[in-house]
Amino acid sequence: MNRVRKLDSSRRAVFPDRYSPGDVFVTEEATADRVVFRLLKSAEIPVAELIERDGKLFVDRPFDREAIRKAIRAEREQS
Repeated sequence: MNRVRKLDSSRRAVFPDRYSPGDVFVTEEATADRVVFRLLKSAEIPVAELIERDGKLFVDRPFDREAIRKAIRAEREQS
């Protein structure tokens, strides 16, 4: 059964849970009453656990700064 989705004021829609923020889609078909997207690349989002010590939150592992820089650069170049 198809689920109706309504765009918000920024013309965004919410996709099902199997898709994540950062996933890359391409428009395969766009007509006046239909748009079909195809997933190109799933976002590779590492999940880190938070640890609380003395009332402060810490990430359980160090960040990979170079990987973050590369991801930001790649996203900017796509725009």
